[in-house]
Amino acid sequence: MPPPDLMVVTDLDGTLLDHHDYSFDAALPLLDRLRADGVPVVFCSSKTVAEITALQERTGLVGSPFVAENGAVVVGHDGRTLTGPADGGLERLLAALDDLRGALDLHCETFSTVTDEVVATWTGLDVQAAADARRREASEVLLWRSEDDDQAGEFRAGLTAAGLDLVRGGRFWHVLPAGCDKGAAVRTLVADHERRTGNTPRTIGLGDGPNDTALLDAVDLAVVVRGHGPAPGPLADDRPERVHRTTSPAPQGWTEGLTHFLGNDR
Repeated sequence: MPPPDLMVVTDLDGTLLDHHDYSFDAALPLLDRLRADGVPVVFCSSKTVAEITALQERTGLVGSPFVAENGAVVVGHDGRTLTGPADGGLERLLAALDDLRGALDLHCETFSTVTDEVVATWTGLDVQAAADARRREASEVLLWRSEDDDQAGEFRAGLTAAGLDLVRGGRFWHVLPAGCDKGAAVRTLVADHERRTGNTPRTIGLGDGPNDTALLDAVDLAVVVRGHGPAPGPLADDRPERVHRTTSPAPQGWTEGLTHFLGNDR
């Protein structure tokens, strides 16, 4: 049995889901055991609410807390929105982003300015899933071109002035409100758990990319799943007793990492 008040917080693409085909079959046995033991498995992803709730249905985790859009949306165990988009916030974000793209002559494309079919081509999703990926409430997704790299500093400065952050995921860059990262989302969920139960959960976090760094810093135990792109880090506390780096990619690496920490408890 796992320890009481355990909470697992996991990134999705490249961590639980295969980087190429989004499969998760290899993780299902452990995922099923965690669900049967009543362990909250919190999806914490750049994906949208629509994408995450669809995956919760497929994994039997309907009603579990989750974090969408890299922390810009946090939903508690009973469906309450703990952190959500401000009225008109997305419109202001897109307007600021459009102004900066024009001022800096940035050659990048965004989910909101292309079709479902284009996003399907970029991501390997089917068209319906790509439509769900474009149903964003508080952030925007960018496809960078290599020639824009030397303008990244100016772009970040402009976003900061507009109250926005830029984070890198596995495939794309994400613009979201400042202060709304995955680490802040984890702290929000832990505080909500404490208010509801009177107990502080022991947290295990899993991630594979730079946008997971704040998540991995916010948990008690961290799993860095072997990825196909830039890794998280540097981590604030990188001691080997706290951080395990897997030898396998997702989804096998997800099971490997959790088993490393839970092996003696199962």
